Amino acid sequence: MPLGLPPHLTTSTASLAVVRAGHAAAAACLVAAAVVVVTLQVTIPGIVVWPALIVLAPMVGLLVLLDRTPSMFIALGYLLVGGSCIAWFTVIGATQLETAPSSDDFTVGLLKAAVILIIGVGAGVMRAIAWTTAGLLVAELSSAVVILSLGGQWAPAPGSIAVWAMIVIGLVCLRVQRLRARPALPLLYRAVRDEMLAETRRDFERRATALVHDTVLNDLAMIASHEVGPVRPGVASSISADLATLVGEEWLLGDTGTVTPQAADFAAMLADASAGELSVAVSGDLAVLDRIAPDARGEFLRALGQALVNVRLHAGVAEAEVVIGAGADDVSAMVVDAGRGFEPSPGGDGRLGVGMSILARMEAIGGEAQVWSRTGSGTTIVLRVPASFPAPSRAPSRAPSTASSPPDGASVPSALAPGEGQR
Repeated sequence: MPLGLPPHLTTSTASLAVVRAGHAAAAACLVAAAVVVVTLQVTIPGIVVWPALIVLAPMVGLLVLLDRTPSMFIALGYLLVGGSCIAWFTVIGATQLETAPSSDDFTVGLLKAAVILIIGVGAGVMRAIAWTTAGLLVAELSSAVVILSLGGQWAPAPGSIAVWAMIVIGLVCLRVQRLRARPALPLLYRAVRDEMLAETRRDFERRATALVHDTVLNDLAMIASHEVGPVRPGVASSISADLATLVGEEWLLGDTGTVTPQAADFAAMLADASAGELSVAVSGDLAVLDRIAPDARGEFLRALGQALVNVRLHAGVAEAEVVIGAGADDVSAMVVDAGRGFEPSPGGDGRLGVGMSILARMEAIGGEAQVWSRTGSGTTIVLRVPASFPAPSRAPSRAPSTASSPPDGASVPSALAPGEGQR
């Protein structure tokens, strides 16, 4: 959705992000503690602090498990092992470095921060606060027990409390921000819904306008140019088919998922567009039409049919040529006539048939249409649409023709230069 995650997923996703960040910071603290131990052992060979690494390893392992498969059992184990590591580091520091046991020792402070940064298991800010508070209590209790046992004086470590406070404040701010944004979410999602409905309405209006042109306006143009007398059979059948299209509701549904052979789709389009009055020579490989997605193929054939209708109604000729081809990534069709032509301009020159029924149709399915024409020199229209399926490894099917037999050398390249095929 345009606004991101829906509300019922926002809480769990945000909580998971905070937990993962805490685990990453805890891992950094553990690595830093290990580096301190190794540095002390190397620089002061007379002391024995390397056993601290042995107890550090289980803590690292449990942190990795907790991050990959969060569970309460692993989280409790991490807290217990972390408390043991804090106690062991405190003992090693007091015995090997001969310093007074302290709750705010740097290395022990890193371990305390790693325990506090457990953050939580599962979604929810309050649960995260409870877990990080438990980490603080375990860290300070473990340190207090060891320091008091060694005869030292214990006091809460300011560093550990500061880390805990920063985590809690961050979690509380996250919760407050989420609560403040909650009242605005219905309005935002309603705006998104309204925009989606408006886009659907615009698409419906475009399809309806193109359909009205392809049926009503084309039929009125045929009737207006028809000579006095009975309606010719081809014209009558074309008008009947257009009436059936307008009365039916299939055009509202778009593609119904019914898969028909590409040759049948193409033949139906050709018969309707020519209406028995236009002779169309077809060449190319009709099998490439199967590489177009079904819904896009319907719009592609409608745009191609409208190009032929324009030839029949406006070009002043009774012949046209259609060439079907494909490239590696697209499928194309070229319509060529030697009619009277016109002077095109961007957007279809204000012509509803070119602008809405051809250019807009192709744009709506991610394709493109290019028109080359000149008064007295005929017209060439090239349609291209992205191929949704790879080219099949089979022999090409021969395209039907309403005029003469199609020439050999079936398919043509997709890349057609301006003016190719013009007469």
